[in-house]
This record gives sequence, structure tokens and C-alpha cells, in this order.
Amino acid sequence: MKKTKKTKGILRYFQQRDIIIRIYFAFAFVLALTGGLTGTIFINAYRTNYVSSYTKLLSEQGKNIAERVENFSREEKEKDFENFSVYIDEILRAENTDVWIVANPSSANFLNERYTNAEIDSDSVAVETKNVLERTFSKGKISSYSDYDTTYGMTTLSVAIPIKDKKQSDVIGAVLMVSMIDMQTMGIDQGKKIISYSVFMAIIIAFFVSVLISRWFLSKPLKKIEGHIGQLARGDYQSIQVKHPHSQIGMLEASLDSLAGELRQAETERHTLEQVRRDFFANVSHELRTPITVMRGYTESLADGVISDPKQVEEYHQRILSECQGMERLVQDLFILSKMQNPDFEIEKEPVSLIQVFGDVLKSGKALGEEKHILLLIEHPKEDPCLILGDYGRLRQMFMIIVDNAIKFSHEDSQIEIKIWLEEQKYHVSIRDYGIGISKEELPVIFEKFYSSKMRQNAKGTGLGLMIARQIAVRHDGDIEVESQVGKGSTFFFVFEPCTNPEAFE
Repeated sequence: MKKTKKTKGILRYFQQRDIIIRIYFAFAFVLALTGGLTGTIFINAYRTNYVSSYTKLLSEQGKNIAERVENFSREEKEKDFENFSVYIDEILRAENTDVWIVANPSSANFLNERYTNAEIDSDSVAVETKNVLERTFSKGKISSYSDYDTTYGMTTLSVAIPIKDKKQSDVIGAVLMVSMIDMQTMGIDQGKKIISYSVFMAIIIAFFVSVLISRWFLSKPLKKIEGHIGQLARGDYQSIQVKHPHSQIGMLEASLDSLAGELRQAETERHTLEQVRRDFFANVSHELRTPITVMRGYTESLADGVISDPKQVEEYHQRILSECQGMERLVQDLFILSKMQNPDFEIEKEPVSLIQVFGDVLKSGKALGEEKHILLLIEHPKEDPCLILGDYGRLRQMFMIIVDNAIKFSHEDSQIEIKIWLEEQKYHVSIRDYGIGISKEELPVIFEKFYSSKMRQNAKGTGLGLMIARQIAVRHDGDIEVESQVGKGSTFFFVFEPCTNPEAFE
């Protein structure tokens, strides 16, 4: 049991430091790769340099031998050659080097066998060594080759130096020097061990150094970021101070700060929407409670037989009907407003003439204004149908809401002026009345839900008309602006994009 807990604790420790461990292993891998490549390159360069230097040394020695052999052959000093041959064998044997003096069979005046000490055949030397001799015989230059030799069973260096006839400049033979290169002598094996040991120790030391450094350069910033995230998770959306905005950690902190700002804004909007929701239900409850209470009172009076006079009974019936119609208007307005505020609800747009829409609005408006003797006037371009893209029914409803309000709050025997004009490639609409106007305090809230003027003219209003009008305007890529002065009237303004290609909707 204890062992299991200890194992889990170790696993948790590594899980909590997984980024540090990944960085360390990446660092260790790069270090090992760098050390390995450096060692390989160094050993290859060292070996190449060693072989080059040794080739140069053997070439110098071989030149001296070739000159002496050529002199002995030309002057026919066979005895001197024998003594010299014994001498070079003793000297070069100490250096693990074989010296073969061979004749060139391709030469017309090849070296006399009395001045040679070996014959080259396929069995006595490796193919590569034989090729070195062939190059020297054919080109008359020093040739060399180094690789593993199967005959010697180790790495060898073969250097062939031409023996030339001074009179005829003919290659009559060659001095072949085969040196057995001992890797231990070269120090290559030892160098490999030293480099491997150095890389291993560097990785061990790097581990401890990376652990110490990571606490300062990685653990602290990560813990700081973890603290910021925990702060956001707890619902604390305060601004995050970014000390180094151009560093990677700083950019991450800046992103978290931006996220905190968005969450803070979302939280504020959530509280606002929650308050709006509460106000909405409170207002709906209030708007419905009053007519229901009135209808209940009338109904109870009729049911209890308290009211028996036929005229009074008829009056009560009419009042109940009136209250029902008011509730019906409220429910209908709420339904329309709900659809308008739904992001998925789309208005089917088509080319609509503003002149035609207002022609329909004026017919209904004149009927509403007859009782107060209100005159509705319209001014618009004579030969321009003023086409825009929109929903005819919704546009009529929007303008009708404004005209209806204008009639409600206008004085008797006054007028309402409607004007349509084209300006800066856009159609502008204004609806002006000369009624009681709107105070500065009320102007900012007239488009809110259930805003209802306390004036007697608005006694039957639901408080949703202007908000519905604004939602319709927004759905037509516009808005409503209003200017008003108390006692002088109000003017509502609309702006619409013209429909430039009505043929596409036919």
C-alpha cells in the first residue's frame, strides 16, 4: 500500500512538471546530438589529418628510397642495394611499415628483379593496394589509399612512389609502403571514449542545472499564469498587469488580460440581461394583473347578481371586452417583439416603394386623426418610387406606430408632416408632429420595454410600440433617431439604403 502511494506520488510529481521534463529531455537530446556530431566530425577530421600527415611522411621516405634504388640499378650496385634493403627493413619495421620494391611490368626497361624485394599478385595484396600501384605506374605520380585491409586484418595506409629512369623518364618500378595504422596509436578509440564520457557527464550536469534554472525561468512564470487562470476560474475578472508585453509569457498574459476583459464585459452584460429579464416579468405581471383584476371585479359583480340593470350589465360587458382587447394587444406586441429580437429570425426582403407604404399609412392615419381634426401631409420626390429592400408589412407597422403616437400626442386641429428625400445616395424619412413633445429626461428611455408616457393620451398603450419600431428599423439595417422639444413637438428620422437592382428580385 505504501509502495503504491509512493509510486503515485512520484508520477504526480512528474506530471506536475511535465513541461520542465520535456524541455530538459529536448535540451539533453540536443546536447547529446551536438556532442555526438561534434565528436564524429572531430574524429573524422583528426583521422583525415593524421592520415594526410602520415602519407606525407611516408611519401618523403619513399622518395629517398626510390632515388637510391634508381641509382643502384643504373650504376649496377647490387651489393649496395642489398645492404640498403636490410637497413630500410630494420628502420621501417620499427614503425610497422612494410616496404616493397616492385618492378613495372608495363615498362620496356622495367626494374631488374635484383633490385626488387617483392612481386605483386592478387593473392599477396588487396585489390585496393594493387590499384594504388597501377595508378602510380600509369601516371608516374605518388598514389595513396587508406582503409581496412583484409590481408593485414587491420587498417592500413598504402603509399606508392614511382621509381623513374632519369635518362628516359620512364617509370620502371615503384616503392610501395604499407603502414599498419593502429587506432590506439592514433588516439581515435581513446578520443571516442573521452567524447562519450564528456557528453554523458554534460547531460548529467545539464539535468541539475536545468532543474535549478527552470525554477527561475519557467516554474515561476508558469505558476504566475496558473494563478491568473485560477483567478479567472473563480470569477475574478480584474485586469492582469503585464510587465514584459513583448515576451512570450507577456503575450500569454496579455491574452489572459484580454480574456479577463471579455469575461468582465460578458458578466456585466449577463447581470444587465438578468435585470432586464426580471424587469420584463415584473412589467408583464403588472400589465396583466391590472386588467385581470378589473375583469374579475366586473365578472364577480355580474355573477353575484349585484348588477341587474340591463344598461349597467351591458356597460360591464363592454368594459370586460375592452380589457380583453388590451391584453390581446399586449400579448401580440410581446409576440412580435420576441420574433424581432430572435437572432435566427430573418425578414424576407424585396423591393418596396416608400411612397406606396406611406400611401397605405396615410389612409389608416387619416381615419385615426379625424376625431382630432389632424391633417397628415406628405412630401416626396415626384418621379422616384423610392425603392428600398424590405418587408412591406413590417415597414408599414413601423411607420404606423410613429404616426399613431404622433396623432395621440398632437393637439386638435394640428398637422403631421411626412417628408421623403434622397441625400448622399440614401433615402431619408422624417415624421414630424407639433404636439406636446418629449422631455430631455425621457428621450433616452422612450425605446425601452414597457416605457409608457404618463400622459392621458397613452392610457391604452402597452409600452412596446417604440421598441418594436426600433427592432424593425434594425432589421432593415437602420435605426431611429428622434428630436423633440416640450410644447413644440417631435420629429422621428429614418435612413434606408436604396434598392439599385430591383430586376434581380423578379
